[in-house]
Amino acid sequence: MAALALEELGIVGCGGAGFPTHVKLAARDIDYFIVNGAECEPLLHKDKELLLHQTAPFLQGLKLALDLTRAKRAFIGVKKKYAKVLEHLRSAIDDPRIDLLPLGDFYPAGDEYELVYEASQRLIPYGGIPLNIGCVVANVETLLLVGRGQPMTTKVLTITGQVPRPVTVEVPIGLSVREALALAGLHDLTGLAIIDGGPMMGRLLGDLEREVVTKTCGGLIALPLAHPLIRKMSRSLKDHTRIARSACDQCTDCTELCPRFLLGYPIKPHKAMRTAQLSAANDQAWSIESVFCCECGLCSLFSCPEDLPPREMAVAAKKTHLARGVKLSDWKGAPSVHPMRSARRVSIDRLLKKIGLLDYDRKAPFTPVDLRVERVRLPLKMHIGVPVQPLVKPGDRVAAGQKIGAIPPQKLGAVLHASISGRVAEVTADAITIARE
Repeated sequence: MAALALEELGIVGCGGAGFPTHVKLAARDIDYFIVNGAECEPLLHKDKELLLHQTAPFLQGLKLALDLTRAKRAFIGVKKKYAKVLEHLRSAIDDPRIDLLPLGDFYPAGDEYELVYEASQRLIPYGGIPLNIGCVVANVETLLLVGRGQPMTTKVLTITGQVPRPVTVEVPIGLSVREALALAGLHDLTGLAIIDGGPMMGRLLGDLEREVVTKTCGGLIALPLAHPLIRKMSRSLKDHTRIARSACDQCTDCTELCPRFLLGYPIKPHKAMRTAQLSAANDQAWSIESVFCCECGLCSLFSCPEDLPPREMAVAAKKTHLARGVKLSDWKGAPSVHPMRSARRVSIDRLLKKIGLLDYDRKAPFTPVDLRVERVRLPLKMHIGVPVQPLVKPGDRVAAGQKIGAIPPQKLGAVLHASISGRVAEVTADAITIARE
């Protein structure tokens, strides 16, 4: 598959922020191609389910990626506890370039920096990317889509939490969140909040009448509005700052357990807390290292014995410094792994207990669905880069898989396709709506 053909498929990274895949696979002569099948976030199961049930197209996509990037070796990162998945892959792999990488059951095992180090024993330089050290990382679902060789019109996600039957399903992009939740038997959303993504790094959804499944949606989690996690996620930055100033005793537990700190990066969440306590308004000088924060949430949701928000303070400081022009590459030297890194890992079980989600840790099997979707709303920006330019107008008839949005010339983006056949009902500054006829 040529790079231009890949660009026309509109595939983006399905495990994070949605980086356009055709750009990532433009790398050449790399040492390690690393597949992220770690299922980093608690409660989500889509990658594991795809490795079991969509093995052939996934491996086909991986082989195509290896050919395109001329990679010397590939690793598929999967947690050791998923013995069935590892054994299944072991019997299916028929390419000597591809190996399995069994991972521990800790959070965040699927963090890109963690995964690159586990696979290559190399550390990404300050301000760098995996490619700087001869590595490329891609998600399981991303490679599955490459293997299929078709436009990206569907998304696989786990629907779980307080639902009658947790499931992992493949649905059209642009499907309303309400319709997606119904596939898990959840119809009445009274008293519930919905998280898009995982419990650690996901976002609370607002207007459920407008929220849709996007190219980067990996899961929907329903939890009671009164759940402690939801209450924390609902707080404003003003409230987080007030709480941060109230009780921090600078114990440094947040820093001692920080995954990036343990890999040798200069992030120190306790300094962000110190900033909140001691600095004048808008003065973030104490916490300049916060630009290295990966926003995993471990410090706020697990490490802090006072239940304070180091992550939120670090993110606020990070935004302040980046806006001032601070760059991660400004730091000199190189990261060096902390000698206590392996001893300070936080298991998923311990994490689930701390955040009150152990009772929701249920299987969510891949379940084929026969779904007639009447209407989809397709955001023009579901990826890193700029929004696509609409190629259709209201009243136009479109077919599923038809290109309806193009990348502006010389810009970073991902092509958009119709996910159902029908007529264009609306084109706005941020979305295209298609209604089935």
